[in-house]
Amino acid sequence: MIHKSFTKKDLLDLIDAYEMEIEDPKSLSKKDLQIQLDDYLQLSDIPFSTEYDFNCSGDLLEYLKNEKPNIDLNYKEKGEMITLAKRILKYTRNGYSIAFTDFLDIEGIYQKGILLANHGDIPTCRRAVDELNKDPKIRNKIEVKISSKVKKEIEKKKINKESLNNRYKCEKKYVCISFD
Repeated sequence: MIHKSFTKKDLLDLIDAYEMEIEDPKSLSKKDLQIQLDDYLQLSDIPFSTEYDFNCSGDLLEYLKNEKPNIDLNYKEKGEMITLAKRILKYTRNGYSIAFTDFLDIEGIYQKGILLANHGDIPTCRRAVDELNKDPKIRNKIEVKISSKVKKEIEKKKINKESLNNRYKCEKKYVCISFD
């Protein structure tokens, strides 16, 4: 049986990524979807997908039977993390001055930055930690923890953004035009 920590959205993402032949999965309840997915994985093998790193349906089924590795924050906790990130962004955008914030010392800011780094899937938290790392008063840089799924989404966005940029180059040079 699939563990209850996986949301319906997680299960639908897996179904889409592996192109599983489950009839109208969006209309099913989470419980029914878990049963259908469990049956499908036991009876048939899954194709290779670049989004997830599972070689066969047995590996995926084993992954789904255990608790979800990075349980998302609930609504209230996520709001608290975003508020904390905004406080740190305020500190960084005011010239790294504690005087304009309610922080007492640099160590407190550093500890809050480490807390935010654990929630790197939230864009505001990522941005706050990245800007905090630019602070010259902080010697040990903080590494943001991002799930592999979000990393792949960021890479896709970066590739799409690069493909949309114009490759037009303007060169200033002397050109001689003659008419015969």
